[in-house]
Amino acid sequence: MNVGISPKRADSQSDAEKAAALLDEVIGSRGIREPIKSMLERAYSDLRKINEAWTRRRVRAVFHMEANRIEHREIEEMLLVIRARERHAAYREETARIAAMAVRREADCGC
Repeated sequence: MNVGISPKRADSQSDAEKAAALLDEVIGSRGIREPIKSMLERAYSDLRKINEAWTRRRVRAVFHMEANRIEHREIEEMLLVIRARERHAAYREETARIAAMAVRREADCGC
């Protein structure tokens, strides 16, 4: 029996790793030469809209996996930002599809 490794944590991510991965999704796509500081500022801005408890230092600590603990609300708030971004992307895609149909219809009808 191996007492050194907990069976729960043997192959699962730590909370810090999970939070850092979620923060990467909150940050979204990175520009070619975009500095990390501006990426973290963008994430801070999005998270701060959800809860004013977020600080720039906290976002940096999560990003660099320096946080000693990750609160459940932080995970949930990051997921909220990610879901909102996905819903917005779906909305834009649907709007573009409808606009393309209208243009096509207008061209077909010759109106």
